[in-house]
Amino acid sequence: MSGLVSSLEDEFEVHDPEEECFLLFLNKPDNRDLGFVNRTESTVSVSINSQDLTIHQSPSLLTSTREAGTTGAVLWKVTPLLASWLTHPCNTVSKRILNPGYTVVELGAGTSGVLAVSFAPYVGAYYATDQEYCLKLLRKNILENYKEVAEKSSRSKEKSSNKRSKRGAGTSSPNTGNATVLPLDWQLTEVSSIPELKAKQVDVVIAADCIYNESLVEPLVDTMVDLSNLGRSETDETDDNVTLIIVAQELRSPDVLEAFMKAFCAKFRVWRLPDKLYKDCGDGGKGLMEGGGYVVHVGILK
Repeated sequence: MSGLVSSLEDEFEVHDPEEECFLLFLNKPDNRDLGFVNRTESTVSVSINSQDLTIHQSPSLLTSTREAGTTGAVLWKVTPLLASWLTHPCNTVSKRILNPGYTVVELGAGTSGVLAVSFAPYVGAYYATDQEYCLKLLRKNILENYKEVAEKSSRSKEKSSNKRSKRGAGTSSPNTGNATVLPLDWQLTEVSSIPELKAKQVDVVIAADCIYNESLVEPLVDTMVDLSNLGRSETDETDDNVTLIIVAQELRSPDVLEAFMKAFCAKFRVWRLPDKLYKDCGDGGKGLMEGGGYVVHVGILK
């Protein structure tokens, strides 16, 4: 993470959460739907740069009366946009966080596995977490799409083997076996109690479209704080000793967003990512630009 934090510009640091929310909703497009990719089909297809993914979802669960929530049952539009932007070769931010030594935790992964399949091959360990009801489909989507990506990577490697032998050593294909699915309920789970995480130092935390219920704001932010503190030295203040929080969301409720931004800014230094970081980064970058109805904030623990 060295250098990334210091490169974030003061101009885009969020000092006033209320003003930030006002400005965001001032440019919000009218008449947007709730943000589903498709809420009626049990299978949807998405393209993440050069990867074509087939995602299984559960429309019946989405419309069920389950009290603890059902939003993770289907794929939401901001997730493929974030995945496409994060893994685009022209993304200057991802060049600093797609590190084979990093540990990444995704909060509220839902059932899709899109971020895990796209992001995990380029980092040391990727943990996709959510409530238990999401995990069966989440594992299925990661397993099936990893297999497809691995097969394509293998075929591409075979085709280019002769060229590589002439040119010298090429870049090895990314590891696709490092994504782990874990149960994590923000309201019930202490992250330090999860065996797979308690001894880890988490470098990046990702939350895509997790902010939709004001009652979940405090538990979500508290979980981000706990993950930021795992394995950290209190005396080491270098950039390598910080956890980067990436929060992407669709602009829906001003009240819920304001509640989150107040809680987030109380515990973290926060920046809104500017349009120049999305430029030339494909459809994902275009979709995340200002005026599209989405926003990405990053934060580091104060």
